[in-house]
Amino acid sequence: MAKILVVDDNPTARQFAGACLKALDHQVTLLAPDCLYQVLTQLHQDPPDLLILDLIMPGCPGLTVLRFCREDPHLKNLKVIVMTSHGDATAGRVLQAMGRVHYLPKPVAPPALAVCVERFLNDTLVLDPGWDLACRGVVAVVDDSRLTRSFHCTCMRKLGFRAVEVEPTDLAGTRQALAELHPDLILLDYLMPAFNGEQVLRSLRATESLLHTPVLMVTAHQGMYLENRMMGLDLVEVLVKPVSIGDLTRAVEAVFVRPALDGL
Repeated sequence: MAKILVVDDNPTARQFAGACLKALDHQVTLLAPDCLYQVLTQLHQDPPDLLILDLIMPGCPGLTVLRFCREDPHLKNLKVIVMTSHGDATAGRVLQAMGRVHYLPKPVAPPALAVCVERFLNDTLVLDPGWDLACRGVVAVVDDSRLTRSFHCTCMRKLGFRAVEVEPTDLAGTRQALAELHPDLILLDYLMPAFNGEQVLRSLRATESLLHTPVLMVTAHQGMYLENRMMGLDLVEVLVKPVSIGDLTRAVEAVFVRPALDGL
């Protein structure tokens, strides 16, 4: 049983969350926030294991509560679930910088909230701090080099994309991981131990959900040779290693500009 504090100015939302959590035998406190001081006082007097927080509240903005928590040595590691039907890219970027924050858009189904809470409390939840508020798109990075995956993911996150590492253990598993992720762009290495990027690419083009997913093929192989090999395939561009941050940025930005131009 965990101690959970629910802070929401909407009484219906508070009662909904409280009912869901009490059904899981948690100790739940419901708080209608009058001001920031009231919420912080409650957090200090009776620190919870988990805070469920609305984002938009008159006189007590959820982002302000979060900032105070992260600056407070007693609350900086507090687990927080933000639930809201409102938000923007700025809010999304702030949430992503907070740490130990998970975002759920309202309305939230009771089973979804229950699973989320249990996994968060057990440290098995894959945190989503608000990508759908701020994210420009999902980029899958497929490379057998952990360092290259990390470098490319860091570049993508700085550009505002959600970057997901996909370790290419086997061809079928890689294709399945990409099909489940359904990314907006794939950064794909060409030379990998068990198979090459061309095999992955042809497997993707045989998968309906990935048929039109743009691919940036990254290789240390001879660029012209690979470009000729890829010539008959749509939505594929070749980048030759070592890839500079500038070249990678320009190639990625071109992919996301292209659909808008195609619609003109």
